[in-house]
Amino acid sequence: MDKTKIDEYIKIHTKEKEKGISFVSYLYQLMDKYGFIKASDLYNKANISRQLWSLIISEKTNPSLSVCIKIVFCLHANNHECKYLLKKAGYTLPSSSKYALIIRYAIENKIYDLVELNSILSEYGYEHSLIY
Repeated sequence: MDKTKIDEYIKIHTKEKEKGISFVSYLYQLMDKYGFIKASDLYNKANISRQLWSLIISEKTNPSLSVCIKIVFCLHANNHECKYLLKKAGYTLPSSSKYALIIRYAIENKIYDLVELNSILSEYGYEHSLIY
């Protein structure tokens, strides 16, 4: 019996590897999945400055909820991917929050246009919470 091979197999196939992945690593996985070859394509589309992007990627700062949502919408990520990326950044979209439910509704209904999202948020009185 080769314990090393068994340990390696367990390591490769365990779901624990998902839990240990960082925000940045998961973000890069999503970028690969959705065809963003250059990071600048994503951060420009999301209207995130290169300086802020650099701080986030180097893990010198945690992205705000607004920045995370802009990334999710620019990637056109699904609800599960959104929840997981937000979780990695320390956020949730709780069912008790009308703001969060609007964000979740937009994702589930594939409303990925940030202008349209801001319009919906504004209609519900969230002018102070617009995603810029």
